[in-house]
Amino acid sequence: MKSTWNLVGMALWLLVLVTLVWMVHDMRVRRIRLIVKEHHSFSWRNFTISTIELVVWLLFFGGMSYTTFFQNVNQLGDRVSQTTRYEPLVINTGNGNGSAYYVTVNNSTGKKPVQTYTYLTEGEKYQVSSTDATVSAGKKAINLPASAYTWDTKKVAKYDQRHQRAWVGVIETTYKKSFVNGIGLHAGRLANRFTLIRIPDHSFMQSE
Repeated sequence: MKSTWNLVGMALWLLVLVTLVWMVHDMRVRRIRLIVKEHHSFSWRNFTISTIELVVWLLFFGGMSYTTFFQNVNQLGDRVSQTTRYEPLVINTGNGNGSAYYVTVNNSTGKKPVQTYTYLTEGEKYQVSSTDATVSAGKKAINLPASAYTWDTKKVAKYDQRHQRAWVGVIETTYKKSFVNGIGLHAGRLANRFTLIRIPDHSFMQSE
């Protein structure tokens, strides 16, 4: 568990389940009582009580579901923290045909094709999907997909100059350890990771 604050969310989800069981039991008991005592299977009073219970439970369940599964990370403001790391790319010359490249691209097929980028840094090999990564080539380092995130322009310019436009920047957004984030079981957990792969031009990209 990333943070003990997530125990708050676990307790609330347990309460959702317990409340559902209690509500179903209460509806059944009241209906049986109605049949036994009044010899009716329906009454407006019983219907109203059941409706109120169901609406309250649905609001509770809906609020917990939204908080846990459907929050937009980009709209959480100071509830998340962002860290960025930069590393120089390592050129790959090991294919035997004399070419050198920084990134290999694998194109998937289907209705929604996705590209997979493979790149090397010092001692490490990474594979990332185009759904949360982009390749930037040419003069402008921060392309359109990357512009949705906050970058340190001074560091970007420094790495462009120091590493001849061959580096990778990784932004990680993490939920802060707080009571509010704990409600959705997110406290201390990774919310999003985005990778910017910077290369001098497209000739340093090879398709597989």
